[in-house]
Amino acid sequence: MQLIQKTLTKGMKKSMTIWRLIMVLLALCWSTQVSQAASSYPYHQELEWYNIDVDGHRAAVFSMLTDSRGLMWIGTGQGLFLYDGSETHAMGGEALTGLQVYAIVEHEGQLLLGTNHGLQLFMCNEGKVVPQASARQLEIRCMLDCGDHLLVGSLSGLYSYNYKSRQLTDMGTGLPNPSVYSLLRDSQGTLYAGTFNGLARYDTVTSRFRTVTSSQLSHSSQSSFVNSLLESADHHTLYIGTGEGLYTYRPGEERWDTVGGLEEPTIKSLATDRDGRLLVGTYNGLYYQDGPSWLHYQRDTRKPTSPAGNQIWTVMTDESGTVWIGHEHGISMAANSTFSHTIKVGTLVSSGESNEFLTLLRDSKGRLWLGGTNGVIVRHADGHARWFKLNDNNGADAGLCVRSVMEDSEGTVWLSTDGGILRYREATADFDVFILSDAKGDRTSNWVYAIRLLGDDLWVASYLGGVNRIARSKLSGGGGVVRADFSLDYGVELASDNISNMVADDNGCLWILLYGDHRLYQYDTTAKKVKQHDIRQMTGSAPTHICMDSASRLWCAYKGGCLMFDRNSHPTDIRFPLSGGDETVLAIAPVDGDVWVSTLSNLWRIDGSSLTPSPVPVPQKGFAAILDDAMTGHVLLGGLDEVVEVNKASLVNAQGFGQVRMVLECRNGQPVDMQNLADPSATRSGLHIPNGGSVLLMVSTLDYSPDMVQHIEYRVVRKGADTESPWIVMPERASMINLTDMSFGNYEIQIKTVGSPLPPVVVPLKVDVPFYISWPAILFYCLLMAGIVAAAFWYQRRRAMRRAQEKEREETLANVERKLAFLSDEKHDLETRIEQLLKSRDEMTTQLRLRAITEAKPIEVESPVEKQLADIAHIVEENISELELNGAFIAERCAMSDKQLYRLLKKHLDVTPSEYIRNIRMQKAAMLLQQNYFTVSEVAYMVGFSAPSYFSKCFQDHFGMAPSNYNNGGDAHKENGQ
Repeated sequence: MQLIQKTLTKGMKKSMTIWRLIMVLLALCWSTQVSQAASSYPYHQELEWYNIDVDGHRAAVFSMLTDSRGLMWIGTGQGLFLYDGSETHAMGGEALTGLQVYAIVEHEGQLLLGTNHGLQLFMCNEGKVVPQASARQLEIRCMLDCGDHLLVGSLSGLYSYNYKSRQLTDMGTGLPNPSVYSLLRDSQGTLYAGTFNGLARYDTVTSRFRTVTSSQLSHSSQSSFVNSLLESADHHTLYIGTGEGLYTYRPGEERWDTVGGLEEPTIKSLATDRDGRLLVGTYNGLYYQDGPSWLHYQRDTRKPTSPAGNQIWTVMTDESGTVWIGHEHGISMAANSTFSHTIKVGTLVSSGESNEFLTLLRDSKGRLWLGGTNGVIVRHADGHARWFKLNDNNGADAGLCVRSVMEDSEGTVWLSTDGGILRYREATADFDVFILSDAKGDRTSNWVYAIRLLGDDLWVASYLGGVNRIARSKLSGGGGVVRADFSLDYGVELASDNISNMVADDNGCLWILLYGDHRLYQYDTTAKKVKQHDIRQMTGSAPTHICMDSASRLWCAYKGGCLMFDRNSHPTDIRFPLSGGDETVLAIAPVDGDVWVSTLSNLWRIDGSSLTPSPVPVPQKGFAAILDDAMTGHVLLGGLDEVVEVNKASLVNAQGFGQVRMVLECRNGQPVDMQNLADPSATRSGLHIPNGGSVLLMVSTLDYSPDMVQHIEYRVVRKGADTESPWIVMPERASMINLTDMSFGNYEIQIKTVGSPLPPVVVPLKVDVPFYISWPAILFYCLLMAGIVAAAFWYQRRRAMRRAQEKEREETLANVERKLAFLSDEKHDLETRIEQLLKSRDEMTTQLRLRAITEAKPIEVESPVEKQLADIAHIVEENISELELNGAFIAERCAMSDKQLYRLLKKHLDVTPSEYIRNIRMQKAAMLLQQNYFTVSEVAYMVGFSAPSYFSKCFQDHFGMAPSNYNNGGDAHKENGQ
């Protein structure tokens, strides 16, 4: 084993020696091939377009309107839609499905829709559509609100629609063509109508239109096809968009001019931005006025940020400066605000190559250093940029990856790269390359991740090279391999030499992160001691990024939050709010007194005083670098092939600018509760759902600018709960709150924008109790319990009664036995006396009658049926007192089935078994009652009844008199017979 270890050690040393030689040779041949943009290349902020499908379908957008409440309405070839800032929602149901909505006008909170099937009134608060019968047959192309009436331009003329009477009046007299496509009332109050055959002006004196003559509009039918009209910002000029170009008309001078520079002659729509620049929608994209020239925006499949369609039907600009265009594929919108703007690599340098920015620095000379995966771009204060690819002379395609950029106290810029340490040389505008080996000369710092200056020493952190210290004076040469003055021992001070990041505080301590290590190392360069902080033990996650803020506090980011170490190294854990996204950290940096953290799903700002995190309202693009640019007052966010500049002054206002202004209850994707649409202070009636049910809320701030993403958070608070529910941050551009499987109780759904000082919007929610614990159910349970108790009481009482009856029956039958025994003795004595004294026929009849009471005499039969009937009678006579005597009892004793017994009795005696038994019992009872030896109760028990009362009822039904009367009647009969 020792021999193997020695062999491996020699092999490793030999390999390290060869590796060092290779790196020295590579370092000597590094060059700084420079790709420099032409000095005349101007910096221009190009609009980036955010594309929106209409309800997930390919629907042409013909009209758009932002109403007085801030709601965005979209008129399409598939009906009317509402845009909430994230998604579009179909409105009006089947009444508007498939209708082409060409124009939208708001009047007194309601919407008037000009469609291909006439004029439709959309009741916003009720979500209902009311067709206007007077304009049902019109195919409307444009509308104009004139206060007390509405001008309606259709393919069959121009009409005035009275809002109160809802009646139409023809106003098309004098039009050059009945098909009206555009309407305009200028600042002077003059009405213009654009038709298929030219422009007309309304004459108030004659109450008719007159054609505006023009040589430019008389060449062909297409040139006279006036699609759109617009008044200029100075109110002196009208823009006329036709089928063959754009023209200007000055009414005061009756002067017409052609607007040049537009390649596409078919003009469909016109608008101006907030600066008065002209926006022209054509069949081949959007033209945007830029001084004497035009910027042309059209669909480009190579650019995701280009408009999704080229046929621009409508153009508008909202209050925030956002430009909206409606085309055949939906909506495209572009931010044109001062909050933020994007710098693309292509606008910095004339190159289409890619570079993902990992580090940003503004040096003391005002230059912006953008280091990334493909070298570094240096942008000067005048806007000109220079790209240092840092390729080697061997023709490698990819440039060196620049991990960090640092400027020392002397103004020298140092680059940490995958090819060693690079120092920028001002005189020659290139770099010196240094390969740093450790103090023993065993390891080289090739993949350098960080350089920090402490005093006159540079501390260099690298992957596989560990942490090394070198005097800055030793790097005064033109490059090459240099040896460190001191190195941290991996395995002693550090667990490994795989350094991922390193920062320094003002106490002379280095904070170090290692790849694959869950600890944060704090190395005191003065005391030369290392202190370890187990981040996983504190947070449950491994550390990923670190930074030092202006207060010399160390911030250590992990997935889902940050640890802040104060100057005494005491940690405070800060968790990001629940957002449902991936909070894997990409970058962290101080911004003023705060700290910004970029994750895969969000960009967080942690307040330096309150330590409260809140999302920064910018679209997240996976920013891997953050810089607080003191020169411009902006925060620079580095991403893939772009840098986003965020205006911190605007950000202060933007943090709380948004307020939830729309909350709609949705079922199956359709808004159904549209009461108080845009009034967040209104008292809401609340929601009512069954137990275990769900509710879907559509919420929005009605702030649509794509460069400011307002994050919404909500929580569900149960009334009477002891603990406070946490706020849940919704993902970027999410607008739906879906609450499912709600347990019963009263709740409040509180909704607000993150960081807003305004109170949240409160939506009451009542979830019904389940039926099994509702008041009707409780009443049912009480009644059921009472019924069970009553049934048990009744059962016990009946049982007691049956026991008492059974006891009484047994006692009565025993008494009957005693009587029969007595009568038997008396009978014997009587027979003796009768034989001796009387031999009369009457006395013999009496003897036979008494004998029939106790004896069953055999019946002589001749046929089998008679024998069966005799057997049945015998069985009944023998068991007449048994309670269990029934048809089944007889059938079993007679060895026949119940059906055979039934058929036999029914056929020959025309009675059922139960009727047969009942008849014999009644006859037997009558016989016994006539003897006057037994009471009614005794007779009842003797003939098989369980209760005398029931016997009396049956006897009454059979003989028509009560047993007691029958008995009396029998006695009277006997007396009469004597």
